[in-house]
Amino acid sequence: MLALAAGLFFLALGAIRAPLATLDGDEGTYLAMATSLVRDGDLRFTEADRAWAEAHPAGPVSLILQQGAEGVAYSKPVAYALWAAPFVFLLGEIGMGAANGVALLFGLLAAWAWLRRRCAAGRAALLLVTFAGAGALVPQLAWWMTEPLQIGLALAGLSLALGAARPVTTASPGWWATRLDRPWALPAGAVLLGLLTSLREPNLLLALLPAGYWLLARSWRRAFVALTLMLATVALVLAATAMLEGSRNPYRAVRASFDAASGYPAGPGAAAVMAQFEEHRATQTLQVRPRLEPERSAVATLTFLVGRHTGLLVYFPFLVALVPAALRRPDRLTFVLLAGAAASAAFYLVWMPGNYFGGESFVGNRYFLPALALFLFAPTGAPGRLAIVSSWILALIAGGSAALSVARYTTVDPGSQSHAHAGLFRLLPYESTARTIAGRRDRYWSDDFLRFTDPFAEVASGSFRLQAGAPPAEVILATYWPGTPLRLLVAAEGAGAVLEVRDWAGRWRFALTGPGEPMARRLLTLEPSRPWRWHSFWWTPDSPNYRVRALTFRLRTPTGEGEARVRYLGRGAALAELVSAQLVAGSLPTGGRAGAETWLTLTVANTGTSPWSSGAPLPVLWGYRLYDADGVLAGEGRARLPREIVPGEELTQELAIGWPQQPGSYRLEVDLVREDLAWFGDAGGGPLLAGEVEITPRPGP
Repeated sequence: MLALAAGLFFLALGAIRAPLATLDGDEGTYLAMATSLVRDGDLRFTEADRAWAEAHPAGPVSLILQQGAEGVAYSKPVAYALWAAPFVFLLGEIGMGAANGVALLFGLLAAWAWLRRRCAAGRAALLLVTFAGAGALVPQLAWWMTEPLQIGLALAGLSLALGAARPVTTASPGWWATRLDRPWALPAGAVLLGLLTSLREPNLLLALLPAGYWLLARSWRRAFVALTLMLATVALVLAATAMLEGSRNPYRAVRASFDAASGYPAGPGAAAVMAQFEEHRATQTLQVRPRLEPERSAVATLTFLVGRHTGLLVYFPFLVALVPAALRRPDRLTFVLLAGAAASAAFYLVWMPGNYFGGESFVGNRYFLPALALFLFAPTGAPGRLAIVSSWILALIAGGSAALSVARYTTVDPGSQSHAHAGLFRLLPYESTARTIAGRRDRYWSDDFLRFTDPFAEVASGSFRLQAGAPPAEVILATYWPGTPLRLLVAAEGAGAVLEVRDWAGRWRFALTGPGEPMARRLLTLEPSRPWRWHSFWWTPDSPNYRVRALTFRLRTPTGEGEARVRYLGRGAALAELVSAQLVAGSLPTGGRAGAETWLTLTVANTGTSPWSSGAPLPVLWGYRLYDADGVLAGEGRARLPREIVPGEELTQELAIGWPQQPGSYRLEVDLVREDLAWFGDAGGGPLLAGEVEITPRPGP
């Protein structure tokens, strides 16, 4: 029943969530590799591969390619592509999912054999269903990636290589369970662990555990077999990789990502695209000696356990039952397996604290996924029923929260992270050490770094827009300056609008408009609480330590309608900039036709001390205002500058003036404006151009 319930839940969640529209990066590359093997038997990137990528039904596919002496090839581990290719040949692209399902099923069957050696059939089934169903293991099948194959290889390889480490204690374990201590089991397990290592290098920490255990047990022959066959398998896969792709390790090759925007390095125009390998090189290196950052690793450890997108305790709650069971009556194998899990975690938390979670579009920590097998095999006895029930309760809470979030927000965020926008996951800490998570939008405003972690803010150039009634929009803010309060410039529409800002220790309410005031602009000063962490920028570890805060912004109005545009000004340095302009050439028309346009050609000089830019936090724009005979604003317009204008530079630009529909006498003012703050002429001297115009009726039919 639990297996059925878990399966139905994952099917329902998949039905609610909108399908992913594109194949990007790793996923697209693996599919392309399997398809290429089926089509021509190699992994060289040719015109046929380019044609396939450009014409894919889901849209042009993003690919990771490498450049070598023999040309361009795909740049991912080949073992997964070789495994998936027969399934793609038989079933088409859906064969990728079938390959993942078979790999995971194979691993679970091997785990069943391991459990049956120590447990009755009913208890073994309960443990296996809980391991697979009470967490984010099965959802990994939704991505055409290596993770299901990795966990399958880890489960099967460890059970075969270490099956003889513990004797059978059940009366009728079954035929397959008794095979784990046969002479062929250890070599077979070593080969599978070698394949596991070829998919991701840090998996070597798991693959060495059988040899390490048999050494401690003084079984020298078994240790030798486990080590040599595992390493020989790795060497064979490396040789196959060099033959198919041109280099033994694709991650250390000259590699880059390509898509429809960049073009593909094959066929017509390939020569121009080849520069991508140098301009956007994605070659990876790993230092043997880590760069120790205790504070950063400490925060990574927190999110490793309870992070919003990766936390083990919420994505794999069965660990709360397995770990205590392993520590209850440990044996030598328990210590070896738990040491392997600790070493794997330490590698990602110390060597790679900024990327340990393994990707921007997944659920749970996919890098640590193979190590979950260690926790399943570590206990000498089965967890108690209360511990198993507790795991399912945690899984129910997390799964229910995810389902409600997906059902509520999948229309605004159809991506894979819509489960984390509400409920339990929203309360968990965001992985601020991570380089990328789906849906995030990074901006650099007023010399500070802002990352928008959800879809609840409409992010534009230099500003973001909030809608009344929408959930709070979360922003991760990194500043390198101490103490100075933040400055925000807010343009609100909607009577009685209030902006609420929160951080980990404080809450602020700013009244933006009065009860009968339809719109207003406010310059706000915010003194947030102390930053909750410091670290250097994600991609530049030598940068100064930035103060990191998580802020949420929410707009409220009595009617639930209205919006506000928020401009982040940081320390407010832009407010102190001196801006002024002088008209060099241009004049106003004396009139125009109602509802028509008139184009003006104006030349102005930047006579201030600061550059003008329409992309700045306080953008400088062309603007005009039309006032009727009673002085009421009858129309206005804006136009962006074509480029940045430095002090002393002149700009000549055409500006369209849209005339009102109602004929009559109007006053026209043309000037430059710092949007949401002030017109240049407000500082003294008036607008660049101002005069009376007569608007005549449009000619009849």
